[in-house]
Amino acid sequence: MTQRSPGTALLWLTRAGAGAGLFFMWTVIETQFIEPFGLYVFLPFYRVNGICTWDVFAIAGIVAAFALAGRSELQAR
Repeated sequence: MTQRSPGTALLWLTRAGAGAGLFFMWTVIETQFIEPFGLYVFLPFYRVNGICTWDVFAIAGIVAAFALAGRSELQAR
């Protein structure tokens, strides 16, 4: 019987943590730069104090980046 290494579970946990950190940095940029300086005027479909299209794009971009990184890692093996 083969044992599964904990490396795969730790890899997913690391990716999830890094993705959460990137999304946290996006929210910091929103609350510290975009909203106080009024830069949301130049961003179409931006909503102050709520989830907006730009948040969805940020989440989709982070997920896509990690998915593509995972795919290239699997092809390298």
